[in-house]
Amino acid sequence: MMSLQACQVVLLLVCVTATVHGAIHEIKQNGNRYKIEKVTDSSLKQALASLRQSAWNVKELDLSGNPLSQISAADLAPFTKLELLNLSSNVLYETLDLESLSTLRTLDLNNNYVQELLVGPSIETLHAANNNISRVSCSRGQGKKNIYLANNKITMLRDLDEGCRSRVQYLDLKLNEIDTVNFAELAASSDTLEHLNLQYNFIYDVKGQVVFAKLKTLDLSSNKLAFMGPEFQSAAGVTWISLRNNKLVLIEKTLRFSQNLEHFDLRGNGFHCGTLRDFFKNQRVQTVAKQTVKRLTGQNEEECTVPTLGHYGAYCCEDLPAPFADRLIALKRKEHALLSGQGSETERLECERENQARQREIAALKEQYRTVIDQVTLRKQAKITLEQKKKALDEQVSNGRRAHAELDGTLKQAVGQIELQHATEEQSPLQLLRAIVKRYEEMYVEQQSVQNNAIRDWDMYQHKETQLAEENARLKKLNGEADLALASANATLQELVVREQNLATQLG
Repeated sequence: MMSLQACQVVLLLVCVTATVHGAIHEIKQNGNRYKIEKVTDSSLKQALASLRQSAWNVKELDLSGNPLSQISAADLAPFTKLELLNLSSNVLYETLDLESLSTLRTLDLNNNYVQELLVGPSIETLHAANNNISRVSCSRGQGKKNIYLANNKITMLRDLDEGCRSRVQYLDLKLNEIDTVNFAELAASSDTLEHLNLQYNFIYDVKGQVVFAKLKTLDLSSNKLAFMGPEFQSAAGVTWISLRNNKLVLIEKTLRFSQNLEHFDLRGNGFHCGTLRDFFKNQRVQTVAKQTVKRLTGQNEEECTVPTLGHYGAYCCEDLPAPFADRLIALKRKEHALLSGQGSETERLECERENQARQREIAALKEQYRTVIDQVTLRKQAKITLEQKKKALDEQVSNGRRAHAELDGTLKQAVGQIELQHATEEQSPLQLLRAIVKRYEEMYVEQQSVQNNAIRDWDMYQHKETQLAEENARLKKLNGEADLALASANATLQELVVREQNLATQLG
């Protein structure tokens, strides 16, 4: 024990081992920095309790590289001055709620399996790459934030709540699943945002305009954008911008960028030559673009994937009579061909290259944040990961069984409602479904037959009615003619009567 105290005093390093339920954890100290190794879910509370007397002194706590699958803010409540918490390279799952840690400034959560994250008002730096995060909540705070969420499941900027989008200085959302971006949703960071990374998403549309007064870098490379519209005036003051490997056809010719622009990369697009001619009337931007291509490739122009394409400035382009329509038709045809398995070899290879490039970026990101972990801990992490996957699969199976039972009940109810013959309790849902479909088809045929007969009867009735109307008109006409003839006969008779009377008078 004396040697341990001497180690604390002289080296400010503590090595404590404890056996709890068969697990051994080690605690190392360097001033107000503490690192706990070889700790598990079952020994975590004991390990943290062993620091309780020093809790007031703990500003940095490192729990990285352990097989922890769960941790709560309550476990860390005694550490009232905690500013940095490192939970990277564990196996944390589902929701992680650290909102009550009001002094926490830096959180490292890289390389876990977290789906939802809640942090407190003092957070300044959040590292949470390589998770499954689809939602982040930040308590309102006054400080600037740096948020790194590369390789997660974010689908839109609003997946970060209003607190997380306020006073952000660096926002990294590379390798997520975003398809549209509205700059207006970052309005609360208009005077703080300096770096915005949206590389390798699926963005096809950019909306909203905000004046980002301090924005220096904007990376929208490897997305699906077809139009660099007026919304990009939000980034007018940048010094570095990349929209490489998109589907760009047109650029808003009124866009203007700062005289401080140093990097402008638009390689790997499908421009209409006319839009480049109009846009690059700004000689300053064209010069920067050429310098960027020269610096990155060693060539004055980018290499075109299709040899027949021309160039304007440093970029490949093509004269298109109807730029958007032509590109849209081509993309839709390619999409249909690939989905139906009828795409050309060139199109298939292009699709594979895009996917492989994304996978390489993911692999590089995981390697970048890789933590050296001993084999025992790796095996424990693998075991917990498999257990979590088994749990998820069990839930899927359970949900599937419930859905199967509900479907079975619904089908049998349908059987009773339509009085289906030859349906038995032993039949599988698939057999019942086929029988029900067949019965409904039969009922449809019967109904169609009844409907056709009714239509035929109606047509016959309409025909008879037409005939009767025509006959009535004919009879009415004949009746009129008979009335005229009768009137004429009456007049003739009256005239004869008068003549008869006159003759009688003369003879008398």
